[in-house]
Amino acid sequence: TIDDVGFLTRLVDKLIREIDVDPGRVFAAGSSRGGSMAIRLALEAPSRFRAVAAVSASVPTPENFRCKPAGRSGSIMIMTAIFAVLLLLMVGMAIDLSRIYMVRAELQNAADAAALTGARELNGGDNGIDKAVTQATSVIANSQGFGKANVSIQTIEFAVDLDGTYMNAGAAKGATTVSHIQFVRVTTQATSTNILFASSALGASRSESRQATAGQSIGLNGICDFFPAAVALIDAHTDVDHPGFDPPDTGTLMNLNFNQGSGNGITLAAGDYAILEVPQINGNGTGETAVLTAGIPNFCRKLGDNINMTPSSNQNNGPKNSGDGMNTRFGIYANGYGNALTNPPFPPDTQVDQTITYNQYINGTPAGNDRRRLVLPIILPGSYPAYTTNIQAWGIFFLRNQVPVPNNCSHTPGCGAIPVEYGGRAPAGTGDPTCSSPITTAVLYR
Repeated sequence: TIDDVGFLTRLVDKLIREIDVDPGRVFAAGSSRGGSMAIRLALEAPSRFRAVAAVSASVPTPENFRCKPAGRSGSIMIMTAIFAVLLLLMVGMAIDLSRIYMVRAELQNAADAAALTGARELNGGDNGIDKAVTQATSVIANSQGFGKANVSIQTIEFAVDLDGTYMNAGAAKGATTVSHIQFVRVTTQATSTNILFASSALGASRSESRQATAGQSIGLNGICDFFPAAVALIDAHTDVDHPGFDPPDTGTLMNLNFNQGSGNGITLAAGDYAILEVPQINGNGTGETAVLTAGIPNFCRKLGDNINMTPSSNQNNGPKNSGDGMNTRFGIYANGYGNALTNPPFPPDTQVDQTITYNQYINGTPAGNDRRRLVLPIILPGSYPAYTTNIQAWGIFFLRNQVPVPNNCSHTPGCGAIPVEYGGRAPAGTGDPTCSSPITTAVLYR
């Protein structure tokens, strides 16, 4: 028969003889069936082992007890119960940690949503700061359901630079500061999570607060393929406390009126627009004017650059040609022009509802494809004898409705007038232009 105990004790004797093992420091340990063997060694050969350890092994019961105890005492540490306790503690800690991380994730999601929502409202003006605070607070309380989970905002702060000094809304609206604000930082109120099982390791509770910083994506050095018309607007703030050009408030409704000019010069009133001369088109007749405003790709310019205005050479049709081109964004294709106004290359917008606001256009379903979002260079009102001036700012203008172009309307007031909603600045720098989309979007930086 197999004598497991005899084999193991002889193995111990061999090790004592050959490698000089201390006989008083021999231990036996085993797991599962090996644990059962360790218990058997403790019972049948207690004098040979100083102690044994059985891990995850069952304790013998009278009906299956087949050992032959030697009648001597020994030291036995049964690890099963100890590991059961440790296992319970580990499960409890896992539950507590998962609750902590769930709260942390919910707080971070709330901070991210609020910062992104606030950053979208920044427009270089006081109302942009106010809207950022309102919308950031609203997204927490309402649209995302964070309010139901007791998530709230502690602070909403603003900064000119990502790593600069952050300030509250009042300071951000300072006369020399507001036009330069680029970033929104949101901090949530601290939320406490009670520890249920692992209080000895984690404490009685854990307090968590999260933070997120958002701003506009990096602005282009210049803008390419913009809408080929310059619009004259009055500087909203002309005092010394507001350096640079300040556009109108976001959401301002206006009608931009076509200005033909006369001879070698043009005088633009506030709200007038004039078609630009672009190198991609040779000539400024009726057909050229129509395809230019329909959206033919054009050139690149940056802030401070000169632009040349060259309205349609046909003074009887200029406003109508301009309107016909713009109306392709609503799927309306005027006859004539050598069948140049077609789809393609001038598709309609995917959102042609004429009752919506700019905010509904960019957030609604279906979303627009940006055909109705016109990026125009802004210039100052005035007289320009050589049709030349420089760009003060870039603006986003949402084409709210079709441009009125009844037959033979060029001498009718309002013919070719563009009904728009001002959507805010289209940020651009002063370096060499990078041809890409002129629209930036709110992004998370931290």
